[in-house]
Amino acid sequence: MPETAAVSVWDLPTRLFHWSLVLLVAFSGITGEFGDDFGANVLDWHARSGYAIIALLFFRLLWGFVGGTHARFRSFVRGPRAVLAYLRGLSAGKSEPHLGHNPAGGWSVLLMLACLALQVGTGLFLSDDDLGFTGPLANHVSDRMSDRLHALHEANFAVLMGLVALHLSAVVFHLWVKKENLVRAMVSGNKPIAAPPQRGGHPLLGALALAIAAAAAWFIVNRL
Repeated sequence: MPETAAVSVWDLPTRLFHWSLVLLVAFSGITGEFGDDFGANVLDWHARSGYAIIALLFFRLLWGFVGGTHARFRSFVRGPRAVLAYLRGLSAGKSEPHLGHNPAGGWSVLLMLACLALQVGTGLFLSDDDLGFTGPLANHVSDRMSDRLHALHEANFAVLMGLVALHLSAVVFHLWVKKENLVRAMVSGNKPIAAPPQRGGHPLLGALALAIAAAAAWFIVNRL
C-alpha cells in the first residue's frame, strides 16, 4: 500500500489555466457590471478579456485529451451512478479522498466550462450603440437576434456567478470538513495522499496546445 506523500496531481499548464481563468473571469465580471463607472474604453478591455477566455477554453478542451492524468476528461467525468454514490457517501461521512476531481466536482467543472463558453460566445454577437460597442460577429445576426443574445448574456452571467459561488463553497467545505486544502493543491500542484506517482502533462505540449487555442480564438474574432 503506498505511503502518504505529496503526490503531483495538477500539472503546470492546468494550474496556469486555472488561475488565469480566475483573474480573467473576475476582470470580465467587474468591467461588465460596472463598466459605466470606469470610462469609455472599459468595454474594449472587457471584450479583450472575453477573447482571452475563449483561447483558454479552447486550450482546456485540447488539454482534456492530451494533458496530464487528472487533466483529462476521462479521469474525472463519471456517470450518474458514480455521482450518486459519491454524494451518498459524502452525506454519510464516508467519502474517500480523490487525487483529482471527485465525481460531483468533475461535472461541476464541465458545467462551469459550458457556462463560460455560452457567456463568451454570446458576447461575440452583441451590439450596443449607446455604449459604442460592437462584437466581432455582430454583423452575422439581425438586431433582434443580437438583442436576444444580449439578454441571454446577462441572464447567463447570473448562472455563472451561482456556479462560482458553488465552487467556492465546495472549496471551503473541503478545507473545513474534509481537511483538504484545494487552493494550496492548485498552487503547488501536489496533494498529500497515499497514491502512486501520476503522469503530468509536458509544459512544451501545453505551450503548443495554448498556441493552437490562441490561433483558433484569433481566427474567430478576426476572420469569421
